[in-house]
Amino acid sequence: MTDLVGRTVECETLVRLAVASRDEGARLAFVRGSRGTGKSSLLAAVRDELAAHDVTVWCGAPAGDDYAVLSESYRLAVELMARRPLVLLLDDADAGDAATAGFLLRRAAESPLTVVLAGAADPVFAELAEAGPVTVVDLAPLTELDVAEVVERTFGCAVDPAFAAACSRVSGGNPLSLRTLLGALAGRNVPPDVRGVAVVGELGRRMVAGGLPHLLEEPHVPEVARAIAVLGTADARTVGRFLGLPEPFVARAVDSLRHNEVLAGSAFRHEDVCGAVLSAVPTAALTDLRQRAATLLNDEGRPAEEVAEQLVWLPELPEGWMCCALREAAATAVRRGDLATAERYLTRVLAQVPGHAATVVELADVLVMMGADAAVPRLTEVVDQLTDVGEKVRILCRVGLLAVAGSWSEAAFDRLALIVDEGAGIDAEALAQVHAVLLTVGLGEQDGTARLVERYRLSAATVRDTPSGRLVAGVAAQAEMLAGESVEETLALARLGLVPGAVAHAGPVVTAAAVLGVCGEPAEGLAALDRLIGTAGALDAVALAAKAGLLERTGDLAAAHAAARSAFEVPEPAEVAVLHATTASILFRRGEFADAEAHLDQAGEPRFGWTYGPVMVLKAHLLRARGDVGGALDLLLECGRRLQDAGVHNPVWAPWWLDAVCLLVRVNRRDEAAALAQYGAERARRWNTPEAMALSLMAAGMVAEGTIAAELLESAVTKLAGTSARPLHARAVRLLGESRLANGDAKGAREHLRAAVNLAIRLGDRAAAQEARDLLVLAGGRMPRLGARPADALSGRERRVAELAAAGATNREIAGELFVTLRTVESHLSNVYRKLGVELRADLETSLRNTA
Repeated sequence: MTDLVGRTVECETLVRLAVASRDEGARLAFVRGSRGTGKSSLLAAVRDELAAHDVTVWCGAPAGDDYAVLSESYRLAVELMARRPLVLLLDDADAGDAATAGFLLRRAAESPLTVVLAGAADPVFAELAEAGPVTVVDLAPLTELDVAEVVERTFGCAVDPAFAAACSRVSGGNPLSLRTLLGALAGRNVPPDVRGVAVVGELGRRMVAGGLPHLLEEPHVPEVARAIAVLGTADARTVGRFLGLPEPFVARAVDSLRHNEVLAGSAFRHEDVCGAVLSAVPTAALTDLRQRAATLLNDEGRPAEEVAEQLVWLPELPEGWMCCALREAAATAVRRGDLATAERYLTRVLAQVPGHAATVVELADVLVMMGADAAVPRLTEVVDQLTDVGEKVRILCRVGLLAVAGSWSEAAFDRLALIVDEGAGIDAEALAQVHAVLLTVGLGEQDGTARLVERYRLSAATVRDTPSGRLVAGVAAQAEMLAGESVEETLALARLGLVPGAVAHAGPVVTAAAVLGVCGEPAEGLAALDRLIGTAGALDAVALAAKAGLLERTGDLAAAHAAARSAFEVPEPAEVAVLHATTASILFRRGEFADAEAHLDQAGEPRFGWTYGPVMVLKAHLLRARGDVGGALDLLLECGRRLQDAGVHNPVWAPWWLDAVCLLVRVNRRDEAAALAQYGAERARRWNTPEAMALSLMAAGMVAEGTIAAELLESAVTKLAGTSARPLHARAVRLLGESRLANGDAKGAREHLRAAVNLAIRLGDRAAAQEARDLLVLAGGRMPRLGARPADALSGRERRVAELAAAGATNREIAGELFVTLRTVESHLSNVYRKLGVELRADLETSLRNTA
C-alpha cells in the first residue's frame, strides 16, 4: 500500500461515491493531477478496495464517438448494472474517454453508475461538466510527513529527518519523482541519514537536467523556459512581451512545463532547473537577456526590487536610471527589513559609480543597522569614501557605538582618533561626540584603554556645558578615574556629565554616576540614577545595575539585590553582561557562591576598561573561597599586570593589589607583598580619598608585623569609620583582629573579630561574616553558626530581651519577666543596639521584623 501514502482520504471518497450510486443514481468523478502525482495508483487502489463491495468494476471502455461503439458500450453497461452497481475507471482520460463517459451518463442518469476519469487536461473534463453531479479530486503533492513515511517504508528503517526533508525538497512531493529518486538511492546503497543528504541533492539535479532536453524540443518551450528563468515569473503577458510571442503560445508552453513538473505554480519546481535552463545560453546573450528584462520590467512599472534583481547581474549599467532603480530597491528592502539585499544593491551601485556620496551614506546607514559583527569591517572601508566631513563624523560615531556593542574594531578606533587629532572643519559639538565615542570604543579593549589613558583624556575645563559636552564628560570621567591621577578632576567631569539638561544618551550618565562611587560620593551617584531610572528604556537595566553596584559599595546588600532583580525585569535589557557581573558580586557577598559563579559565566568576557578589573577581583575571591589560594593569587597578579600595562592605576576601582598583598603574606612571599603595598601606597596618595588611604594602610598593616601592624590597621579602621565604605570598614576590623591573633593577642583579636562579624551581618555580607566568625572561633571565641541576617548575631537571651523591648516592655518589666538584674537588661540591650545597628528603642520592632 506504499503507493497510497498520502492518498487515503481520496481513495475513501471515491469508494464511498461508488457505493452510494446504488441509491443515488449515476455519479461522475474527476481525479486531477499532473504527471506522476499518483492518479493510476489511486485508481488501482480504488479497484482493490471495491472488491470487498457488491459492485462491478470496469477498467477502461471502448473509446470514441462512433455511435455503434457507444451503443454497444451502453448495452453492456446496462446488462452489468442489472446485477449490481457499475464503476467505470478511465485512466489517462482523453477526448474519446470523455465521449464514452458522457454518452453513458446521459442515458443512465438514474442507474447505479459511477464514472471516474483521471487525467490532467481540464478541457476534457469541461466537456462533461453538464453530464450530472461531479466530484473533483485534486491530487496535491505529498506532504513532508508523507514523503518521510514512503522513505521509511522503502529503506525499511527509521530515517534521519534531514534526509527525509531533502527527499521531499528534491521530489517536490511528486510520487513518481520520489520513487525514481529512492530507486536511484537504493541502487547506490546511500544511507538514509545526514551523510546521504548531499547525494540526494546531486541526484535531484541530475533528474532535473536529464528531463529537460526532451522537453525543450517542444515548440516555444525553450524560449519560454529561458524567459521564466531570467524574469522570475511565468506570467504569460510579461513573458509574451519579453519574447514578442502571442500570449496563447506562451500559455501552452507554460502548461507543458507545469505538466512535466518543471514548473510548480509560477516558479521552477527545483532550484537547479533555472541553472540548467540557462546553462546553454552564452554569457553575452544572457547579459543581453537580463538587460532587456530590466528595461521591460522598469517600463511596466514593476516593483523596483524585480528590476534590481536583473541589474545586479549586469557587468555594466549603461543607463542612468539603472543606478536609481537599485537605490530605490535598496530603500524598499530596508523598509521590509532585508538589510543584506539592500547592501547588495547599494554595493552594485558603488561598483558602477565609486564614491557616489549619497549611495555611500545610504550603504553606511544600512551597515549600521546590520549590527556590529557584520557591519564594522565594511563600514570603515565605506567611510573612507566619504568626502563630506559632517557625514563622515555622523557615520563614524555610529560605527564606534557598534564596535562597543560588538567586538573590538581597531580600524574604527583609528579613524575616530584621526578626527579627534585633526579636528579641522568640525564644529565643537560634533567633535565632542566623536571624542565621546572614541572613549567608549577604546575602553572596551586593553590596547584602546592604554591609548586613551595616554593621549585622549580630557580636562573638565575644556568640556563645554552642552548636550554633547555632557555626553563626553560622562565617558571622560571613566577614563580619568581609571588613570587614578586626580580625584578632583574626575569628580568635576562626572558632575558635569550629570548637569540637568537634555540627555543625548543615558550611557554616559550611568557611567558618571558609577564613577562618583569610586570617588567616595555614592549618594550623589545614587540620586542621579534615581532621576534617570524609568526614562532610559532598555538602558534602565544598566542604570539599575549601576545603582545595585553603588548600593553594594555602601554595604546595603538587600537594596542592591532588589535593584539587580529589577534590572532583569526590564524588557529587552541592554548590557546584560554588566548586569550579570554586578549580580554575581552581590551574590558572592551573600554567600551564594554557586549562583555567583553561574552569573559570572553568563557575563562572559568583561570589557577591559569597563568591568575587567572588578570581575577579575571577584573571580579571585571565588577561587579563594573554594580553597584555591594559588589560583586566586595568579589571577590577581595577571589582572594587575594587564591593568598596569594599560595605564589603569586607580587603587579603589579594582583593589587587586590589596587582595594580592594578603595572599602573598599568607604564602610567605613578604618581599613581593611589600613591593606591591608600596605601589598601592603611591597610587593611594595620588587618588587621596579616605577609601584609598585606608586600602593603603590595610596593605601596609598586612606586610608589617607586631605592634606596627596593629597600629596601621587601627588607622585604617579609624579612617573608614563613618564613611559610606561600610564593607571595607568591616574588612579592616577583621584584618585588625586577624593581626592581633597572629601576634598572640587572642583576647584583643576576639574583640575585633566579634565586631567584624556583627558589622558584616548587619550589612548582610555573609561571606565576610563567615570569614570573621571562623577566625573568632580560632581565637577561642564562641559563636553559633551564622545566618545572613543581623538578628542571627544575637544570643538567645539578647533576642528575648529585644523582643520584649520591641513589644513595649520597660527595662524593669523585662528584668522581672526574665528574673535578671536591671543592669543585665541594660547590657543586653546595648549589645542588641550595636548588633542590629539601631540607636532608638522604637527602631527595634522594624529591625527585628526585617531580619525575620
